[in-house]
Amino acid sequence: MIVKCSILTLVVAAILAGNHAFANEMEIITIHHSDNHSVVSATDKALPAKIDVGDLFEVLPGASINGNGPLTGIVQYRGLSGDRVNTQINGVKLAGAGPNAMDTPLSYASLIMTERVDLSRGIAPVSSGIDTLGGSVNVVESSAEFDVVDGKVAAQYQDNGQRGSFGAKANLANKDHALLVYTDILKGNEDVITGNGKHIMPTDYQKQMFGGQYKFNLTDSLSQEEFIGIGYQYLETTDAGTPALPMDINFIRTDHINSQGVHLFAEWQLDWHLAYSDARHGMDNFSKRMLMPSMSARYNNADSTSWDGALAFTKDDWQVGLDMQMAKHDSVITTPEQSMFSIGNFNGVRDDRYSVYAQWDKHINQWQLNVGARLKQYQTDAENVHHSMAANKPAINLLMTRFNEADKSQSQTGVDFVFDARYQVNDELTWIVGLARKQASASYQQRYLWLPMQSTGGLADGKTYVGQMDLELETAYQIELGNAYHSGNFSINPRIFYHRIDDYIQGIAATDPVVLAVAAMMGDANPMQFANVDADLMGMDINATYAFSTQVSIDMVASYVSGERRDIDDNLYRIAPANINIGLNYESNSWFARLETLAMAAQDKVSVSQLEQRTSGYAVVNMLVGYEAKSWRVKAGVNNVFDTEYQDHLAGYNRVMGSEILPGERMFGLGMQAWLSGEYHF
Repeated sequence: MIVKCSILTLVVAAILAGNHAFANEMEIITIHHSDNHSVVSATDKALPAKIDVGDLFEVLPGASINGNGPLTGIVQYRGLSGDRVNTQINGVKLAGAGPNAMDTPLSYASLIMTERVDLSRGIAPVSSGIDTLGGSVNVVESSAEFDVVDGKVAAQYQDNGQRGSFGAKANLANKDHALLVYTDILKGNEDVITGNGKHIMPTDYQKQMFGGQYKFNLTDSLSQEEFIGIGYQYLETTDAGTPALPMDINFIRTDHINSQGVHLFAEWQLDWHLAYSDARHGMDNFSKRMLMPSMSARYNNADSTSWDGALAFTKDDWQVGLDMQMAKHDSVITTPEQSMFSIGNFNGVRDDRYSVYAQWDKHINQWQLNVGARLKQYQTDAENVHHSMAANKPAINLLMTRFNEADKSQSQTGVDFVFDARYQVNDELTWIVGLARKQASASYQQRYLWLPMQSTGGLADGKTYVGQMDLELETAYQIELGNAYHSGNFSINPRIFYHRIDDYIQGIAATDPVVLAVAAMMGDANPMQFANVDADLMGMDINATYAFSTQVSIDMVASYVSGERRDIDDNLYRIAPANINIGLNYESNSWFARLETLAMAAQDKVSVSQLEQRTSGYAVVNMLVGYEAKSWRVKAGVNNVFDTEYQDHLAGYNRVMGSEILPGERMFGLGMQAWLSGEYHF
């Protein structure tokens, strides 16, 4: 039976779990907070074993993950997700190959290399990226260091799904040259099991990454940083399940190359990078899941190439910069059943973005001000598409002809403004106010999906969509209020926010009779079309810590967001439920332990127009214990201690026939999971 509970019940349950832990004397999860950043350390001893960097987000205020499979986490921040959230790896944002976001930005982050996740709390400054309407997140990985020779080996095992990983990295350097090399191997041998004993299939996977970075020191001193460097990463994922999507991963193979440098000119510092990615991706609906007699086998070959470049000049209180992102996408659908069958899903799609910005950070008496503006130019285009059935299917031929004869090039100009002020009342209390106007462009799927399909960037709602070439820029007017209070062994940082978004892009019911006819042929009586609507988002998030003593501490992170359409009486799709995470921590000498409760409220504010299902509330309890010596650490724990059955509102719907979870049913969360991890530093 699925557990149902109210917000009040969730809070009480979390507090009771914490009190129980304290009574039995159960290191705090280190979320470092400046006034405008929340940083969670990936090496924190109080974190459980993780198969993906996305697992870190549940301890960041306002953040969560849309999960379509074990390796496909999409960041959601304050109700906004996908391309709206600027998700970077070491300050770089490169395009994935998957039209359904199977290779999300987070999937390119290495477990062994990740040092921390840096979230721009609230309204992101203009310097953090081109498109930050939904916030900005940067996964900070290890970087080659001069005059250092060290390394790390880490491994972990989780019994639910027989999941394991092994990683190693080594830094070899003198004062002039620095070399960092690494490898990550991740594998899930079996399908995971829910709290009621059902297998979620397919959820096995294989993934490996390796790479390195070389830096050359441009100075004779190590006290100031000035260098040039180059890095390379290879990623390969094979046979990975994505049960909330219509296909599973057959392979993803990607090469990343990144050059970077820091230079000093008089009183100016120049930071730059230029990165390139070549991603190839194959997926199908028959290798890892049952294909019903009425269904046709489909294979999708997709690829992308992309560039990301940036120049940032900094002097005193000023930063000015230039950014560019260029991407090209192709996707062709075939079938092993018929060699002549072929659909040009996306062909030669260009998605280019160019931008300049200026930002002023100034401390004046008790005020800390951040003021910035960014000018952006969006250039998109696509080449002609094809469909092998167009000759004998008039409706398909009409959609194809319309698309091919249309002027597919789009050029739009966007402007962002940010004003952020912090007033320090005293050493303990700071008041925070933020105002912004942010704009963002449609994704290439939202513009150029010409045939009713589910290539929607990971929406995972089971519906087919068509795009709209002339979508307007989304325009958000944002306000945030809050404070930061730190006194002795207690800290608390609450924020409230409101976003009014004009021309918000989401699916609405398609009315074009040709689209309806083609969708009906494909088995969907209610296709959707991407369109501009109007929306509101409002909510709050809060984090707090309290140390009872040098050994015992408690921490809390809680978030709530509500998303509604303003043009009709409906809610936005796939909004995270209200949630709270409370943990009690114990540390003595080399031993440490943590007991936490993660509770989610019921989510009944769902999108009726997208037939979104409600979910009930639930609470799960996790625990861990570990021992840390000078050069090594070992940890063991149990997640979902009571084997609670629950459905994850952000996990989409099951698309796999013959599974123990019904097709179209909301995906369930993992049941009890015991794990063991260890690492050695040298």
